[in-house]
Amino acid sequence: MARNRIHLIGPAGSCGAFVRALGLAGADELITLVQRLVGEAYRVTGNAAIIETTEDEAHGGRADDAQRAADIQEALADDDVRAVVAIRGGAWLTRVMPHIDFSVLDRRSGPITVFGFSEISSLVNIVAGYTQGFGVYDMSPAFLTYGLRKRAAAAQNAEDPKAAMRSHLLGEFGDYFRDVVRMLHGSGSARTITAKLCSGAWPTNRVIEIVGGNLAIVSALVGTRYDACIRPDGRWLLIEDVNEKVERIDRMLAHFSLAGFWESCAGLLVGDFHLDNEHLTPSVCELLPYHLPSERSIPVLTTRDIGHVWPMSPVPLARPLPLAIIDDDTCRIGFPVDQCV
Repeated sequence: MARNRIHLIGPAGSCGAFVRALGLAGADELITLVQRLVGEAYRVTGNAAIIETTEDEAHGGRADDAQRAADIQEALADDDVRAVVAIRGGAWLTRVMPHIDFSVLDRRSGPITVFGFSEISSLVNIVAGYTQGFGVYDMSPAFLTYGLRKRAAAAQNAEDPKAAMRSHLLGEFGDYFRDVVRMLHGSGSARTITAKLCSGAWPTNRVIEIVGGNLAIVSALVGTRYDACIRPDGRWLLIEDVNEKVERIDRMLAHFSLAGFWESCAGLLVGDFHLDNEHLTPSVCELLPYHLPSERSIPVLTTRDIGHVWPMSPVPLARPLPLAIIDDDTCRIGFPVDQCV
């Protein structure tokens, strides 16, 4: 009998630099490394050529749209695939969505979970909208190179940030995949989400559902065939982004307003926003009164546990999550540990 598979994908930015940062010769060695990390419970697969392809921003970014779409669709259709893990975010993926036949998810006999964030927001939200599909908004592991360098630089010690990143990368990469296995086995995540009440009142419902993710990508889906997957009717909307100017963030929030997103939105979860080293989340919160309806007191929570940050905590999308109030302005958003994702 074939073992359950974890399929690695690189459908957005090239993962070549990340593979080299791990000290590996190529994506085939990356797949072998992940197999060793997850153990015998899963068979790890991936298309090495897609994972480590080059990209050229001046000439369309990537030239393998058909191959990327086929790689994702085949994984979603295969009942042996238990999880799909996007190694990196980046760019070039959202345009591929129309070339994927997501109806293959309706014919699955068992569940499949997609892990990813940033540019992968579209894929994670769309898959989460299907009965057999689960989406976990979680750091793609190639982001560790950025997160570890940024942490070392913030520490302001004598250690070179790049050298510090390389010395810790393999260990954190292993921790990431061990946490993926924890989630697949129904044990939740070792990483938790703490949030602060920014405005509005605590919801009376202590079980919430969240959709959304990277603001630029989620905004691009509004009004498309995938609109229902990210529309927060009775649900919370998660937003976060990196290296976007406040004026562009305002424009994207206006897109939500023009599309009627706030009319039945249950709440807003604002993750981390930063531009280079400038923390922009307070500026985003200053924008919200210009967009949220004054006649509705939509609760707004802020958290630095979600976004282009490290450590980042995973968020299962479109699934009931417990919200536990800790004190007057702090809560914890839990993980559905009673069942596998």
